[in-house]
Amino acid sequence: MKKRNEWVRKNLKREKKKGDQGIVDLMRIMYHFFKELPKWIDEMEDPRHLSYVTYTQADLMYMGILKNICAVKTMRGMEEKFNEDNCIETLRILSGHQQLKEMPHSDTLNYYLEKLSPECISGLRRKMVKSLIRMKTFSRGKLLGRYWRVILDGTGLFYFKERHCENCLVKTVTGNDGKKTKAYFHKVLEAKLVLSDKIIISLGTEFIENEKEDVSKQDCEINAAKRMLVRLKKEYPRLPVCLQGDALYAAEPIMAACRENKWRYIFTQKDTRQRLLGESYEWIKSGGGTEEVTGIGKEQGTGRYANHVEAVTGKGEVTNVFEYERKETQKEGSVSKTVFQWLTDIELDRKNLEEMVNAARGRWKIENEGFNNQKNGIYDIEHLNSRNSNAMKNHYLLTQIADIIMQLYLAWNPLVREIGQSIKNTSSRLLESFRRQPITDEDVLYIRRYTTVYLE
Repeated sequence: MKKRNEWVRKNLKREKKKGDQGIVDLMRIMYHFFKELPKWIDEMEDPRHLSYVTYTQADLMYMGILKNICAVKTMRGMEEKFNEDNCIETLRILSGHQQLKEMPHSDTLNYYLEKLSPECISGLRRKMVKSLIRMKTFSRGKLLGRYWRVILDGTGLFYFKERHCENCLVKTVTGNDGKKTKAYFHKVLEAKLVLSDKIIISLGTEFIENEKEDVSKQDCEINAAKRMLVRLKKEYPRLPVCLQGDALYAAEPIMAACRENKWRYIFTQKDTRQRLLGESYEWIKSGGGTEEVTGIGKEQGTGRYANHVEAVTGKGEVTNVFEYERKETQKEGSVSKTVFQWLTDIELDRKNLEEMVNAARGRWKIENEGFNNQKNGIYDIEHLNSRNSNAMKNHYLLTQIADIIMQLYLAWNPLVREIGQSIKNTSSRLLESFRRQPITDEDVLYIRRYTTVYLE
């Protein structure tokens, strides 16, 4: 909670809001970071019959992106809220389609997404991400000044009482009455790229799904992770990566893949996953074989580490173990102790231990806040915008692209930084600006000439 002297008075908040240019500022962010975005969109392979095409791909893609940024939950809601002259004019400027006279119908957008290959939107995201990586703006976000942190995290997307398609995953659920029923669902695995403490964007997506209805073994998160690593290496062959994930990924096949790709890793250590490594580390610690560093982080906790624990266990992959211990005094006066433990192939020393601990602990916060924001925040990724399997994937990928733009906008936005405006309120203001604010030639000139953007 902020101290009283840090509060922003209501009259000051009103004054600061007067300087907010809404959709114009959003367009400025997009132009600064992704100047060639309309060109990249038009380079995608259009699946429609060209003789029947009224709207360009850029018209439809920008419409889907703005739906997410403006927190419009449903396709019908988009149809109603975007039916304004100002919306048409703004979309015309964004897409570059000078003959645009009406906003596309929601059915038109869904039809396009049903036909479009998800690889096209993934390719568009790749161009956006590479554009950001090349900027020196985010170099400070690298681990140890060298590695880009990539965090693996999976989540459920859509749930059905009956089989939705042949790619559905299925599990048996036992109710309180003991009755067993089958539940059908779709899952996704995300690779998140950490650009800074507040900007964590989608780097890659792997849908967890069965190849067909009758399979002897269902697809799972580990298999999806293996496919993801192959994809990331192919798409970003020279990117120095430090892969992070929970204990699920602390398996030798994943570690071996990191070694083959010349990547690093940091995974949560749990005895249920790597029991022998845990026991070996405790044996080394009991014999005084670990190094200890005190006063780590804001909590002034204690860090410990031991390099090459694999030499004791006989494992094949290089495995260094480090842990962080914090103590908290409870109200009744008792002291509670919490210990976190991780595996890595990065050589540990007293100089880099604090940075490694902060990076490892930060993964948990990123995972929980990342998908939680997308599910319960402005995007509502669990909402079914279409029952078509291909369109479902494309809607999800469009959300990831919108989230990249929105995170950059939030990191820059003075109202968020100075008066603590919430993400939902920021999104609502963008929607009203999109609907009510006419874009002038002067605004367009401002966007194109004054594109310098300073992030927090």
